Amino acid sequence: MKKYQAYKDSGISWIGEIPVDWSIKKLKYYTTTNDEVLTESTAPNYEFRYVDIGSVTLQKGIEQYQVFSFENAPSRARRIVRAGDVIVSTVRTYLKAVASIHDDKDVIVSTGFAVIRPKEVDSRFLAYSLANHYFVEMVSSRSTGVSYPAINASAMVNIKNVLPPNDIQKCIADYLDRKTEAVDTAISDKEKLIRLLEEQRTSVICSAVTKGIDSTAEMKDSGNEWLGYIPSHWRVAPAKALFAQSKEIRHETDAQLTASQKYGIISQDDYMERQNYKIVLADKGLENWKHVEPNDFIISLRSFQGGLEISYIPGCITWHYIVLKPKAGVEPEYFKWLFKSPRYIQALQRTGNFIRDGQDLRFSNFVQVPLPLIPMEEQKEIAEYLNRETARIDSIIADVTEQIEKLKEYRQSIISEVVTGKVAVE
Repeated sequence: MKKYQAYKDSGISWIGEIPVDWSIKKLKYYTTTNDEVLTESTAPNYEFRYVDIGSVTLQKGIEQYQVFSFENAPSRARRIVRAGDVIVSTVRTYLKAVASIHDDKDVIVSTGFAVIRPKEVDSRFLAYSLANHYFVEMVSSRSTGVSYPAINASAMVNIKNVLPPNDIQKCIADYLDRKTEAVDTAISDKEKLIRLLEEQRTSVICSAVTKGIDSTAEMKDSGNEWLGYIPSHWRVAPAKALFAQSKEIRHETDAQLTASQKYGIISQDDYMERQNYKIVLADKGLENWKHVEPNDFIISLRSFQGGLEISYIPGCITWHYIVLKPKAGVEPEYFKWLFKSPRYIQALQRTGNFIRDGQDLRFSNFVQVPLPLIPMEEQKEIAEYLNRETARIDSIIADVTEQIEKLKEYRQSIISEVVTGKVAVE
């Protein structure tokens, strides 16, 4: 790791030592802030691309735009940006939304950003300097508010930062352009790999639950659009022949459960712990809640988006939901996979106008989708196969995801070490 020839104390603990010919300056002395805004006299039909806080990430910058005319735009769509500006979020600062502006054609950003414009600094160096770990953390630490931390732009530009000589700024920007491009390419490749693995996972599930796992099995037309061709020894049965709607009300000792597409069926206490926030447990109308046993399935308000959930624990669920009990000949672990497969979910969606009308998914919708009737032993084999295969793919995805996180950390480390002078560049 190459160093500069001589260093001095910066006088700032989070920066430490810096090269002797570098300086420490408040941001406001070499930039300007929030120079231009759209006024109320803007033509109502002026169309622009809008950037809000949620559209920006520290690694990728601006990830998406929303197109608005001025008359239909949010009131916070006001800040004008120019190429070379850097936008830094002043609200929800924990999101670390920082981006450099390259394309400024009809781009307007939220007033939740401070628009930092270079004045006596290389624009590319400024972008890296404001994206470095130390500066981002300083912005967060000076923010006020718990649930919605924010910082005034005037406070942000009073933060002291490192400023090298102009020729060094350009060298640093060139070096970091090369380094970050290489890291970003590696990250992009791994993200593509994850998408391919997720597609493979989906394909494995869909194939196994509708065609079985015996590649030599003779096939026949199921006579049903969503199932297509199935093994010739399988049959198709009405859903109500395999599942019954349970009307059993809650038991006195039942824990309150939550139906979640993210976590499945879990207790509300567990849900609060995982989400790290508190919800008020119901204490009225509990006499109408429904009892749930392990291996019951729940039709929730969002099942039309993500399928039905299996419960592995007893408890009670709100009366808005439907509880399904498996009948004889049903292996719950097989149907766990079937009910979460995209083809089944699409078949379920065709039974109603849920998205348009805000309609709940009911038992009457569930029974409209016929189900495969498979020998019990084969159901178990398919379930065991899918448990193994998805666990294998999920393990690979987890490993690649960890690699991506390490690359992101490495990217931030390079930027921080170089813009603060810890590492010299040529």
